[in-house]
Amino acid sequence: MNVNRHRVLFLSSWYPNRLNPTDGNFNEKFAEAAAIYNEVVAMHVVADPDASAPFEADNFTKAGVKTHILYFRKSNGKVGKLINGFLYVKYYLKSFRQLKKEWGKPDIIHLNVVFPSGAIALLFKWLFGLKYVISEHWTGYLPDNQIQESKLVRALRRIVARNAEVIMPVTHNLKEAMVRKGLKNHYRVIPNVVDVKYFFPLKENKKTEKKTILHVSHLNDEHKNVSGILRVIRKLSALRNDFTLKIVGDGDLSPHIEYASKLKIDNDWVSFYGTMSTQEIARTMQNADLFVLFSNYENLPCVIIEAFAAGLPVISTDVGGIKEHLTPDKGVLIAPLDEPALLNAINKLLDSSDAYNSEQLHKYAAENFSYETIGNSFTQIYTTVITRQKLV
Repeated sequence: MNVNRHRVLFLSSWYPNRLNPTDGNFNEKFAEAAAIYNEVVAMHVVADPDASAPFEADNFTKAGVKTHILYFRKSNGKVGKLINGFLYVKYYLKSFRQLKKEWGKPDIIHLNVVFPSGAIALLFKWLFGLKYVISEHWTGYLPDNQIQESKLVRALRRIVARNAEVIMPVTHNLKEAMVRKGLKNHYRVIPNVVDVKYFFPLKENKKTEKKTILHVSHLNDEHKNVSGILRVIRKLSALRNDFTLKIVGDGDLSPHIEYASKLKIDNDWVSFYGTMSTQEIARTMQNADLFVLFSNYENLPCVIIEAFAAGLPVISTDVGGIKEHLTPDKGVLIAPLDEPALLNAINKLLDSSDAYNSEQLHKYAAENFSYETIGNSFTQIYTTVITRQKLV
């Protein structure tokens, strides 16, 4: 690994903060992976309608990442939007100038998700001569999740992409979608990351009366189709009684609890849990038997690679870049919205989940998604850009 640690400034359109503690937590994990081999500072500005002062700063170090979360008091209305945009730029500039005094000029910027923080990366390039690379997760590029944006935002995306040194989407599928949207540049696919010191299979066999099916997501039904999972569980309960479903999410549980009640699915079949820490999710996965995701669109969800690392076979819809990693030795792919296929897959895996090699699943995750693997990949790209080598 490189002896001279690069100074990397992480800018993220989404990053965990006091308004939304799980927002963009995959970007935070990227920062932590990069910090294994580099000096990393994460900077994030948030408009907070409940801020007690015009400007507040929260500075801390977590997992080797020096983090600066900056809050400014959000304004409302059309004029308020203009004021918020001005303050957003102002406080990024203020924080950067302070950072430069204390830390020196960064060697490179690592931008996570093009919009809106790409405008800041672009500004820092123009003002301070800083090169930037981009990691991208946004599902809005995908054909199954078309999001209407203004011409100005679409143009800004293309400009930010064109001025980057390299774009690093988490799947080949996302790369192709971005290229179709006109975001032209060098591309290098670098997937999401999992902390294998928390996510690993338990050595002892799970000895429970019922097998546990697990679903973890932000619970947005249009995206994750939790209601479809519940309908399938209702049908499965008429076939067998040796299972339970756990639904874990940092979104609104209430509509899913109400829908389960409407379907007459009682607590013997399904239980609901709110936001969990990374360590809590890891322990929950370790005590489950299979993982289910029934999404209508995705890139490469962190929960799938976390399930691999915990030794769980996965049932997922064949959307986005999931099939780039979910092969038959790791679980089952089904078509989106195909509830009979989901029923059949869960029914079969309840009988055969033990046939999957949990240690091989973990090994695949460690070799492809560990902090060390992803941090190494990032650092190789940083070094190539900083030393002006040609990307291959």
